[in-house]
Amino acid sequence: MIREGTLVTKEPGLHTIFQGEEHNYVRCVIADLVDPERHFECRVLDETDIAIGIGEHIKLEVLKVVTERHSGVVRFDCHLIHTE
Repeated sequence: MIREGTLVTKEPGLHTIFQGEEHNYVRCVIADLVDPERHFECRVLDETDIAIGIGEHIKLEVLKVVTERHSGVVRFDCHLIHTE
């Protein structure tokens, strides 16, 4: 699955355990390409920071979808798709 849109926020330099291993990640919120009112919370794994600024286009490959039971928030664990 691909998530693509405009970068709304980013928080670099974070760490997590994913599939039993420690990974760097950047927490991002992106506005959907087709419906900009829809926002997605994503963790871009294996990146300390990303060279994409707020308001710029971002394309992510979804590795895992996580729903937090208590809050109902859906989060996407992703890898950055580098486009040139």
